[in-house]
Amino acid sequence: MAEPGDSVPVEMNRGRLAAAAMAVSGVLLAIVTTIWALARFWELSVQAQPRPSVASFVAVVGLLLAGWGFSVLLWGVAEISRGLHQVLERIEAGAGGVAPAARGRAADSQGDQQAQWLEELVHLTRELRDIELLSEPERAARLKHEAEELVHQLEHDIPALLREHNLQEAQQRLQRARRRFPSLAHWDALAGQIEQARAKFEAHDLNVATREVDDLSALGAWDRALDTVRTLRQRHPASEKVAELARRVALARDKATAEERARLMAQAQDATNRRQWAQALQLVQRVIERFPGSPEAQELRNQLPTVRANAEIQRRQEMEAEIRTLIKEHRLSEALRIANELIAHYPDSPQAHALREQILPRLEQRAAEVS
Repeated sequence: MAEPGDSVPVEMNRGRLAAAAMAVSGVLLAIVTTIWALARFWELSVQAQPRPSVASFVAVVGLLLAGWGFSVLLWGVAEISRGLHQVLERIEAGAGGVAPAARGRAADSQGDQQAQWLEELVHLTRELRDIELLSEPERAARLKHEAEELVHQLEHDIPALLREHNLQEAQQRLQRARRRFPSLAHWDALAGQIEQARAKFEAHDLNVATREVDDLSALGAWDRALDTVRTLRQRHPASEKVAELARRVALARDKATAEERARLMAQAQDATNRRQWAQALQLVQRVIERFPGSPEAQELRNQLPTVRANAEIQRRQEMEAEIRTLIKEHRLSEALRIANELIAHYPDSPQAHALREQILPRLEQRAAEVS
């Protein structure tokens, strides 16, 4: 059995069809009226006897304007009807989109929301009707009254918003009021209050951010310092002082970064000169990881294979020397452990071949005898 609400889509479809029919009728009426008027003008212009009077032309113009006016009226009624049906469809969609299990629990809140929408719609419709029925002096008086009410409301709301540090909402509400009543002088005073509060907030935020940035810069935490400046610029996008702080932090970061790159490069070069290949390798890798797009990193990438190979050779030689020292000291188990580590890490190295073929078998035998 169909529920009472099932007939709503049918009524909405009929309403949309009626609105479309009125819109099409308005367009057709305008076209037909225009064609008839043009034909009538042509007929009067070519008529020789009796000569057409001015009243004939005026009558045609009057009928043409009347036809256009009625067509515009039909189109306007169709648009209003279409808007009403769209509102009703949204209301119905909001009611129908609730799951059956939750529909009972949400019925009261949805009913209140729908009632509010309908009340607003009725209020706007009545207001539109009232405005259409007013004379020009009455409309001017009504507009003046609305402007005074809006000024009174903003004079109360904007200071409250500023006390809550809601500067953005205060600016937006003042801008909307200016667009609605651009000639009122009251907006300048409210704009002055907002600007005064903005300057106060900016000075406070700038002081706090400056102290935080200085502390982070001293620690070398440049990413966090830049995040602080970025947040400050979002709150005060037009502030020249904030922009100057951002430039100062960026320059300090670039200077500190350049100095650190130069220091690491000097340390890497010194380690290379002293043939400390393991230390040189660590420094080269640090520069490449921390400053991947720098010219220094690009230069070191070309040297990295050589530095890594030299570091491996040096490490194998150190392990080989340590094995020999341990054997002389008769610490055979430790020597055997390091020998296995060398073979595992560098299986194709000359030291690994020598250990596997010559030293490791004898070392294992002697370690087994001792144990």
